[in-house]
Amino acid sequence: MDEDQNFLFFLNFYADLPRQGPGEGRITTSVLGLLTDLPLHPVTIDMGCGSGVQTLELARAGCQVTAVDLYPVILDHLIERICNEDPMLLITPVCASMDTFRPAAPVDLIWSEGAVYIIGFEKGLSLWKEHVKVGGYVVVSELTWFTSHPPSRLKEFWEQEYPSMKTESVNQEIIGKCGYRWMGSVVLPDSAWDAFYAPQKEKITLLRDTGSLSKGEEEVLTTIEEEIRLFEEYRGMYGYVFYLMQRIS
Repeated sequence: MDEDQNFLFFLNFYADLPRQGPGEGRITTSVLGLLTDLPLHPVTIDMGCGSGVQTLELARAGCQVTAVDLYPVILDHLIERICNEDPMLLITPVCASMDTFRPAAPVDLIWSEGAVYIIGFEKGLSLWKEHVKVGGYVVVSELTWFTSHPPSRLKEFWEQEYPSMKTESVNQEIIGKCGYRWMGSVVLPDSAWDAFYAPQKEKITLLRDTGSLSKGEEEVLTTIEEEIRLFEEYRGMYGYVFYLMQRIS
């Protein structure tokens, strides 16, 4: 029961933050713009959409988006954003898992920012291939090592939190193995991480000021703080990379 409560605390911690992962609207838009032969209003799935900052960017750029996320507590924030910012955007929120959701027909584009790690990079690309048209595109941002020899403290942390993290060259091999043509990569700048972490630091302070945290909740916050500290200490050794790929068969 404590483990379930801690996970719920973890979800609620991130649910009302501006983002559930590092990113920037301008980068979402610019990466989308690299796919120059998409139709005018591409049928798109945003896998693991979270509260949907990037979902709205895709829709504003003309995409017809099915926004998929497993957790209602987070998906509700996307629905609220749509209502408050632009109810006319072509977004359909769907509460479902990324590894079980199936579109009615193959789509033009599958997009996933900072979420494929939940089911695994290779598994996600393999499962999603049949959901995208031949010649269609998959774009994911994935946590990636920029060094083959990270310091032991950094390596130990990420082996615990995301043991499947790989280098860009290995991920490119996986892309080919899964039946896609790798089209290029875009590294997310440090500024996107800093903007992601700033509200977390503020929220951690506010939560601790209440003086009502359980031991498990305090452990969750300690892990989040450690992630932030490691990124700030070891900048340039890892980060998110957008991988652009096209289904070839």
